[in-house]
Amino acid sequence: MPLLSPQDRQTLTQHLAPITKSVDLLLFTQTFGGTESGLVAKQVLDEVASLHEKISVVEKNFVLDTEDKAKYGVDKAPAVVVLGDGQDTRIRMYGANTGYEFVSLVEAVLLAGTGNLELEPESVAALAAVDKPMRIQVFSTPT
Repeated sequence: MPLLSPQDRQTLTQHLAPITKSVDLLLFTQTFGGTESGLVAKQVLDEVASLHEKISVVEKNFVLDTEDKAKYGVDKAPAVVVLGDGQDTRIRMYGANTGYEFVSLVEAVLLAGTGNLELEPESVAALAAVDKPMRIQVFSTPT
């Protein structure tokens, strides 16, 4: 049974229309000993990918794909690594992107597929002034 209603699919298709670059969503899951959220994460990603020809889901085995795990710094499953035109966007999402987290997934796909940051000029200037590597983590959870 689909998670998205026909109306939501139509709205999301229009929202994703500006995508011009390929977007690969690397999904790291663990079938044995993993959580049920991996199945939900796959269903969510598959439904989003079905709405635009430039979006694809690439499944990775959390246990067996150790080189990719190390390459992308994935340390738990389920995990989604977002690539835009084959380049690592450094966006990682953990768990199933449902509820409030779904909007973050869609925005990450749009960012990777368009390159449009949609930031105020002041924010862009402030980020340009950063002169050393930084790790920014954003945590979201339903209330």
